Amino acid sequence: MQGLIHFNPDRAHQCDHAQAFLSSGFAATPKADGNADVHVVSGPWFALNKWKHHPRVLMVDRAWWGDSDGYVSIGWLQDDGTRKFAAGSAARSKPKLNDWKPMVWETLKETRCLVLADYGQDVSDIVAQASQRFLTVNVREHPADRKRLINLQDDIAWHDVAIGTSGTAIFEAIQLGVPVICLDAKNEVVPVCSDSIQGELYRGDRAEWLHDMSYKQWSLAEIASGEAWEHLKDAQ
Repeated sequence: MQGLIHFNPDRAHQCDHAQAFLSSGFAATPKADGNADVHVVSGPWFALNKWKHHPRVLMVDRAWWGDSDGYVSIGWLQDDGTRKFAAGSAARSKPKLNDWKPMVWETLKETRCLVLADYGQDVSDIVAQASQRFLTVNVREHPADRKRLINLQDDIAWHDVAIGTSGTAIFEAIQLGVPVICLDAKNEVVPVCSDSIQGELYRGDRAEWLHDMSYKQWSLAEIASGEAWEHLKDAQ
């Protein structure tokens, strides 16, 4: 089976993706065109429109954790824009989960809310709804829109609950034990989040979910060695 990755040569991280797939036996092209049995799209924009309805498309995107260490998320693109991921029983590397942050005991409810905005996202409606429930609502804009002096982990930890949509910052909140309201049903964090600003927050078990998440992302070294493809080819 012939595989081909489409990458943007002006993006260093996409060049890294291409090199890893080349090492595993795939071909690579900086163009959207090309003939292959399996097309790999690096990133959600470049070449996606051309191949999104092809029956065998792998989409590579940012990892939920470890992206700075060369991890990416990889899954088979579905018609509705979601991805189908690999699965496995063996334990894989994953971050430690903090215990859930408890409710503020004086009021028996959460009081401080952090809205995690995506790139260029207008969150005014989310803030308005959240303000009906929480005493304090703050917004953390995407780092491409505004740099913050306080780091993401400290910002999240100061709050009692986080609200987000498609961004990976939501994972940081779940890892830190801050309950999350996720308003994007396609986000892979949905199983351990509430889906409503006025609904009950989730503080259940995250162990099985985190294990499944560990098979949704792979290191560039695992891609280069062919290990990632061995799992992914059977998941389609």
